[in-house]
Amino acid sequence: MTANKSIKIGGTTVSPGTRVNIDLPVADLYTSTKLNMPVQVICGRKAGPVLFVSAAIHGDELNGVEIIRRLLKRKALRSIRGTLLVIPIVNVHGFLNQSRYLSRTCS
Repeated sequence: MTANKSIKIGGTTVSPGTRVNIDLPVADLYTSTKLNMPVQVICGRKAGPVLFVSAAIHGDELNGVEIIRRLLKRKALRSIRGTLLVIPIVNVHGFLNQSRYLSRTCS
């Protein structure tokens, strides 16, 4: 089996055989507080497909966040082939406001 390739996300390079948490800048809150979207990347040692999993596209839909939390605890992820990209909370503004939609106060 061939070796996996590294992947670059938001200026961070994730090498094969590593697991990295990346905070992608989203926007500033109206208070000028920086807001980031959490991304977890698991890059397997061996080549394979890239799978993207996300949740909380609507900020008030929380079941997927828990499902992703459980997925990321699986021991099987230590030996995956390919790369797993996970974004547990896509709509960070909505999640913080417990709202389905983006806040009107984001800049």
